[in-house]
Amino acid sequence: MHFFNRFFLLNDHYSAPDQVANWRVSALRIILSLVMVLCFAVVCHTYASAIEFNLIYIVVLTSSFFATVCGLLIASKRFYHFSAHVLLIAIVAASVSMNLFLTDLELAKVGSMYMYSCPIIALMLLGYRTALAYGVLNIVPFYMIINNVDVSGLTGIAQQLPDASLYITGLIFLFFNICIPLAVARTIVAAKRLNKTMISANTHLKDKNELYRSLFTESNKAKIIVDENLVITDFNQHAIDMFGIKKELKEECVNLSHLFPTLVFDAPNAQNKIVKYKKSYFKACYQQITMSTNYRVYDFYDCTQEQLIKQNLSMMEQENKRLRFRDSQTKLPNREWFELQCDRLTSKYQKGFFIVVTQSANSEYLNLKLTKADSQALLINAYKRLKAMADGPLLCAHIGVGKLAFIIGANSQNELEDKLLMQIKNTLDKTYNVFGTKCQQSFLFGFAKYPDHGKNSTTVLSNACEALKVANCNMPLSGYNEKQSQAFIEKYEISMLLDEALQQGDLSVHYQPKVDATGKCIGLEALARWNSPILGNVSPVVFIPIAEEYRMVSRLTDLIIQKVCAQISNWTKAGLPSVPVAINISLIDFSQTDFMSKLVKYLADFNVKPPQIELELTETSLEANQAHSLKLMQTLQSWGFTISVDDFGVGYSNIARLADYPINKLKLDRSLISQVTSSTRQKSLVKAVHVMCEELDIKCVAEGVETQEQVAIMAQMGCKEFQGFYFAKPMSAENFAEHVSRHGLVFNPFKCIVGILLPSYRAVGRL
Repeated sequence: MHFFNRFFLLNDHYSAPDQVANWRVSALRIILSLVMVLCFAVVCHTYASAIEFNLIYIVVLTSSFFATVCGLLIASKRFYHFSAHVLLIAIVAASVSMNLFLTDLELAKVGSMYMYSCPIIALMLLGYRTALAYGVLNIVPFYMIINNVDVSGLTGIAQQLPDASLYITGLIFLFFNICIPLAVARTIVAAKRLNKTMISANTHLKDKNELYRSLFTESNKAKIIVDENLVITDFNQHAIDMFGIKKELKEECVNLSHLFPTLVFDAPNAQNKIVKYKKSYFKACYQQITMSTNYRVYDFYDCTQEQLIKQNLSMMEQENKRLRFRDSQTKLPNREWFELQCDRLTSKYQKGFFIVVTQSANSEYLNLKLTKADSQALLINAYKRLKAMADGPLLCAHIGVGKLAFIIGANSQNELEDKLLMQIKNTLDKTYNVFGTKCQQSFLFGFAKYPDHGKNSTTVLSNACEALKVANCNMPLSGYNEKQSQAFIEKYEISMLLDEALQQGDLSVHYQPKVDATGKCIGLEALARWNSPILGNVSPVVFIPIAEEYRMVSRLTDLIIQKVCAQISNWTKAGLPSVPVAINISLIDFSQTDFMSKLVKYLADFNVKPPQIELELTETSLEANQAHSLKLMQTLQSWGFTISVDDFGVGYSNIARLADYPINKLKLDRSLISQVTSSTRQKSLVKAVHVMCEELDIKCVAEGVETQEQVAIMAQMGCKEFQGFYFAKPMSAENFAEHVSRHGLVFNPFKCIVGILLPSYRAVGRL
């Protein structure tokens, strides 16, 4: 059954427009197959009779027709039109042969009727034009039948088969009763199937149309349909509401360009075109629909806010270009402007000149003490003073944080120094009045000469900035030289290695005991140590100032706090006695707004309690921002942290000022302790400080004790806590744990062995 379905193409599937429909090929094969069977039956039945009566032409004719039909059947799929035309010609030839070779006129008339099937077969297989042609051709056999035209005499044949009438009538019966009806039935079945498919397709299209209308009319987007001439044919309710379109517009054949004159329809960027309608902006997108008439469905999106933002950004960009050479905060000329003007000067002015960079020596202190607006006001006032000088500098500009740059046309460095020190520095160092507050500044200067120190303004300016870094209060004016530059490069390289070490946590922590007069350890101080794989052991004297200069000290403090908390946790797990560990806090650490939150987080990570941590602050930390310092110290103390002031005696604070802060301990600097045995005045000073601390309920700690005599004198004054090389030097956590396991918490200067001892220096409270 499957073979018949495939061979006769009984399943109607979709055919391309340039292909012959399956039902036509199917009808052709049905006709050819039945005709082939009929021809084969005739050949077989007439062969013996034709040989007997010596009618060889009958064998030739029937065999020829059989072979022709077989060939047409084979070629029917690939050469359909050829096969169909040849079939029709074969039917005509068969009718003609019957008239030529049948001697019985009545029987020949019956044979002529074969041609009457040609129009209906042609209509099924080739179309109405071919059917009409064969209908006209059928006038010939009709004429011959009506007028009894006998053409058998043309062949000279006087004999026919005895059963010729049986063959002719039988073939007509079978051909018209079976062959053609089956082909017509196949056509009718195909028509019914096609009709069913059309009904299904129409139903589907109707549903799709309803869905489209629903999506179109109820869409929240404004939609307008135009034809190929851009005439508006339809629009939805959202378009009516958005653009105020009248419904009557559909009948008025209005072009879309009347609504949106700025919309260029044939441009390459017609998609996503921004158009303006009244005071609003819309993005126009369209979808091309190709039918008998080409349509465009336009979608309009309201992008007014987006467009206004773009316009504002464009205006801002133009403003930025205009203010390109101005500092955004101070409104002073910036570094880019300064370098540009210097380059213009070098192209016209062949003589050398000096580029000078200046900055306040106490700018960092003032930035912490004052508000940002006050600091900017100080800088602007300094700039105005420079510009107001009669013989002052040229091309003054703000080139960085707190830095001003200008040009001096001096012939020599001596002339430059005299001019700067005598005029410019005296002018800049005068007292400033900012919003009713008087401020005193001391300016430092760095300079470099063009073209000796660089072939362009950028290089010379950078060299002047390097020279400024060397300047200090004792030497406020610093000129650029290569040796200093090399030192700066080395310091910068150390800073890069230190930054990497901080990122990887390569710094270690050593601990120096704090003891009572008997040598019993009552606390530890955590001290940073750095053993670089490239530089080796780097002294804290070197890397601590670099960390502070390059703003890495907060990261260093964070690392030390984490390592100390982790070590306390390890000691607790190991069963070692717990003593408080002091951590040095810098000015920058103390001024950070998130310092408290980070500290609490580190303690929570390692389950360390606040009483186990002592925070050592410097005097400058208290003086920078008194209100902030007081509030933060009160918060820390409320959590249970011990607050100490480290290195007391090297700053400018006094006991009266310290009374304002919630301080638990005061560490007397080694510079005070070292002279108590040799200077009566120094001894009296230390005793007075100790007495006042007792009155304020502040414990005194003597740091830097190195002799038994110093310990005895301080103990006699009432000092309860000592720290110094006399008892123990800083040691690793492993060495401390080993000592405690052997000797307990007692550090006897005569019996104690602390392992590997480190250099006897301390720097900035972390050494």
